[in-house]
Amino acid sequence: MTQTQLAQHQPLAPADRNHLVLRADVTASFRLDITPNLFDPANDTLADAWRQARRLLVVRDEVAADRADLLTEYLHAARRTGRLDDYLLLDPTDSPTPDGIEACDGVVEAAARARLGRRDAFLAFGSAHTGQVVTVAASSYRRWTPALRIHRDLASTVGSIRDGVRVGLHDTAISALQRSTHVLVDEDGVVTDRPYDPAEQAAVLLLGLLDLTALDHLVTGTTPHGRAEALALVLRMCQRFGPGEPMWQLGAVWSPLAPACVPAEHRPLWSLMLAARIAHRIGILPTDRLRAATALTHRLGVDVSAAPDEQVARRWAANPALGDGPVLTVPLPNDDGEPVSIDRTLLYTTLTGLPALPAVPAATGGPGDPVPSARVPRSRVSRVAVGARTRIRVPATFPVLFTERLLDDDNWDLAPLLPAGGQVLTAIDPYRTDQLARVHRMLARYRRHGYLARFTVVPVDPTDRAKTMQQVARILQTAEGLGLGPRDRMLVIGGGTVLDIVGYAAYLYRGDTPYLRVPTTLVGMIDAGIGLKVGVNVGGHKNLMGAYHPPLACVCDATFLATLAPAELRCGLAEAAKIAMVCDADLFALIEARHEDLLAGAGTPEVRALLDGSIATMLRELEANPFEDELRRLPDFGHEFGHVLESMSGFRLRHGEAVSIGMSLSSRLALDTGHLDRHDLDRLLGLLGAAGLPLWDPVCDPEALWRKLRDDVVPHKGGKLHLVVPRTVGTGDFIDSLNQLDVGMLRDACAELRTRSEGGA
Repeated sequence: MTQTQLAQHQPLAPADRNHLVLRADVTASFRLDITPNLFDPANDTLADAWRQARRLLVVRDEVAADRADLLTEYLHAARRTGRLDDYLLLDPTDSPTPDGIEACDGVVEAAARARLGRRDAFLAFGSAHTGQVVTVAASSYRRWTPALRIHRDLASTVGSIRDGVRVGLHDTAISALQRSTHVLVDEDGVVTDRPYDPAEQAAVLLLGLLDLTALDHLVTGTTPHGRAEALALVLRMCQRFGPGEPMWQLGAVWSPLAPACVPAEHRPLWSLMLAARIAHRIGILPTDRLRAATALTHRLGVDVSAAPDEQVARRWAANPALGDGPVLTVPLPNDDGEPVSIDRTLLYTTLTGLPALPAVPAATGGPGDPVPSARVPRSRVSRVAVGARTRIRVPATFPVLFTERLLDDDNWDLAPLLPAGGQVLTAIDPYRTDQLARVHRMLARYRRHGYLARFTVVPVDPTDRAKTMQQVARILQTAEGLGLGPRDRMLVIGGGTVLDIVGYAAYLYRGDTPYLRVPTTLVGMIDAGIGLKVGVNVGGHKNLMGAYHPPLACVCDATFLATLAPAELRCGLAEAAKIAMVCDADLFALIEARHEDLLAGAGTPEVRALLDGSIATMLRELEANPFEDELRRLPDFGHEFGHVLESMSGFRLRHGEAVSIGMSLSSRLALDTGHLDRHDLDRLLGLLGAAGLPLWDPVCDPEALWRKLRDDVVPHKGGKLHLVVPRTVGTGDFIDSLNQLDVGMLRDACAELRTRSEGGA
């Protein structure tokens, strides 16, 4: 095959299968409220912010210490008046520590203890770091739970606006999309008589560089008047630039260039002044504005004159993570308020040839004295919201492609999906002894032909016991060690568990790293590989942490099925039966007729039709509700009990086996509630039994299952049961309330299924 043919090559797929696509968009929103008397029980701003939540997890730190009691009294009042059922408060000593994604562990464990459901909320009160950790945890808890951030200092307020809807953990490559971000500023806490700490000093300078007309007029003293002026400027800048816009990163972009001689607490200020010096050097910042910025740092009592190290500057300017090509677009202070495009070579020359800072005329007084203000309003801000919610849309559409013998030397179907000139971190399920070598050989072939520059292959433990944050952290550490950037890729080749682990790592790494899925199991092809959900288990809770993160593509190769153990094929058959039983009667009949061919690994047209039908039906259901905004979901059939049974068995039960038992239990309950007749129940149980799937297991303790429904399933579904049950073969329905069932019905269901599984009538 020539290079021209390779460049034009597209993944092979029969014409009638070309258009299997999951179409979806994520909508994320941001709101800022700056409010006096925030903790007055008569003020509804905070209670309105948590909206329908009935439980809160409240995480505070030392920044909020002197106002924490006011928040506690407000929550007590809300509980007394029925606006809140309960809340759990994490003391300052329990607050998160800066240890990467593991910093979220304590927050997540506390949320599980508090039995937070998907319609409840997290509340962070304190520093920017605590707000970031809590927001990242909330963005992943049950795949998304609302989060509120309360700030009482300028630095944290500015930090929240800088983050916008995509929140990162400080000094890590981890970031997450928070679908609903609500920031509340405790105005009375900000506007107090106290000096700026180093973080607030940087926030004040950032505000001045964003609004050059304010540089001469920012009050840098300890007075409430000066803080009120800065807070008013925060609001104006948020309205001008919008949350999360690049100009808010004015200091963060340049921070890696700070020399070792600059104390850590002063590096944000140094980085901002470096941006000002570069802007002045290339002619977009007038000398008088640079002098005003320098004067502001003098009034703050900070020396920012150190120059960046030449070697560090060279490496930084060449870093591909900053963008492709010879021209970079970076935030620099200027009158237009827009990022600036600059040649890499010119940028490096500028960094290594900066002149000394301009002299500042001697000023009377010290760093605590206010500067007279003529342009900044002196009034307090008074309950201002930034418009309605600011919303962004993130495309989440991806194709499901088909091929055969993907790992063979003459298959080039991944070529259009790989990053020419970039690198690929490949995570695989080593279920075959030669799998690592085969994948390595395939990637080496693509590298020789120029479809990627470098690759790394790492094995991932595919067992449910290892579906943990520790595995995710290892992948994140590997990606960071390799320096994966936006033009690089992650590639995951394996079953559903491995797809979930790596997909979640891709979601967290630098804010949605592009990744490709190649499912190698039947479960992966018809369920895990074609949906948006990714995640891991935490503390015995199935998929407690996760996200909705689409791949660039899912590439299905049915020839992998011939390499699977019979138990893996049976688990996939359970997922096919699941979607067919509640959505597609014709597909169910095909599975009844041809399941033996599938379990034998036969590549017949009927087996291919079974695979195609399962994928198409699942995609149709997922596309109608891709982010589970509607909690009544037919694809959850069998999974309410299934996830519980997996955990109760210590993950001895495979996922498909647990789903099979879950379908059996739900369908038998549907018989008692009048949803399903005996004939259709027997068809389902007969198919599962004929396929060698379990209907019951010794772990099926009715009382324990009842408690799990109440304590785990109901909170996960927003306070309702929404148990999926069949109405007929091919039609699904719901038992919405736990009150429609009782533990006696569950005892009867377990007893009958045990009898059938043991060979009884």
